Amino acid sequence: MQELMTLVRRGLVWIIVLGIVGGGAGAAVAATTDPTYTAGSMAYVQVEVDPEEGMTGYSYASTVADSATDGFLPVITSPAVAQEVIDELGLSQSPTEVASWVSATRVTDSPAIEIQVSAPSREDAIAVADAVVAHASDDLGALAGDDYPVSLALLSSAQVGAVTQTPSLLRYAAVGVVVGVIAGLVVAFVLATRPAPRRDRAE
Repeated sequence: MQELMTLVRRGLVWIIVLGIVGGGAGAAVAATTDPTYTAGSMAYVQVEVDPEEGMTGYSYASTVADSATDGFLPVITSPAVAQEVIDELGLSQSPTEVASWVSATRVTDSPAIEIQVSAPSREDAIAVADAVVAHASDDLGALAGDDYPVSLALLSSAQVGAVTQTPSLLRYAAVGVVVGVIAGLVVAFVLATRPAPRRDRAE
């Protein structure tokens, strides 16, 4: 530990300078990279049952919901649903591009689906995360027929405060500082262990 502290003191200037340079470089990379905003919503599969059927009906609904949940996943991320979302929101991107923004994951052992949308703007990410739910429900219902008792409902909407941005200016700057400090320590170590120049003795 004593050796490390001595090394830090000797190379303090290099550590500070390279830390600042690294932080600035990281911030510059983040500032010049097009940001991506990610919003999330939650949907759940619901099945219509006749209350008069009692426990038998609810048991049937649970079984149907379990199998239908997996069926909704490719529908949510399909270009067909993306086209309907584009028409609703007035987006300029193609259905394939909008579909690539969307990912859908089933919550383990439940009829709930977590939806993540990564878009070039915060507003689009939030709007698409909610819109795909209704359109996926309508599309699957249209394919299955009017008597299909299954639908997809929005459990929780995408929230503005929960939207994340990548790259993060602060995170990139912090990583740059760490890399710069490590580089400064390496330089300090090299300078500290470099042999002193030999002096020729006068004859």
